[in-house]
Amino acid sequence: MDVMKGTTTVALVGKDGVVLAADKRASMGYAVAHKDARKVFQISNAVGATGAGSVGDIQNFVNLLRVESNLYRIKSNQDLSVKSLATLASRILFGYRVYPYLALFIIGGYDSKPVAFSLDPFGGMNEDKFIATGSGMQIVHGILEDQYKEDLSLEELKKLAVRCIKAATKRDLATGDGVSMAVITKDGYKELTKEEIEEVL
Repeated sequence: MDVMKGTTTVALVGKDGVVLAADKRASMGYAVAHKDARKVFQISNAVGATGAGSVGDIQNFVNLLRVESNLYRIKSNQDLSVKSLATLASRILFGYRVYPYLALFIIGGYDSKPVAFSLDPFGGMNEDKFIATGSGMQIVHGILEDQYKEDLSLEELKKLAVRCIKAATKRDLATGDGVSMAVITKDGYKELTKEEIEEVL
């Protein structure tokens, strides 16, 4: 199955947290449909996600994960762990494999340590220290294979994430129009403001 995935999203796991980043362009074929598309989402207090693919499918799936996470918190008075949420997401995607969500997802967060998982439309789930999805992923993987290290600080991770998105913007037509970014640490999920991202740029 060919999944439309015109975008670039990145997750980087460091010693103190996880950085999620994405570009802001939404494309429709060779046309730019939107220049401020949201691709980085908060799921719970210390879990975030990115999506590359069909905008409607991404929004619907993210909302479903938020509902499941909130229900678990209400019932148990604690947050669903990152791995448990990723496993739940994997099972939901597998259940829809006949009529799949046309998107690739990354789920990242902080439990006792920072972690990130990639998810394909059929429910395949993999944990990794760095993940890239979307049409710019091959460009990004080349950079990360060369420059990523597990002991990078959050500031170094943010700079590397921006470097990845900027490189994809130069070489991939479906990537562009700026960067959105979130940082997840033991203190929780924090989305960077436009001013904070400009400081990294």
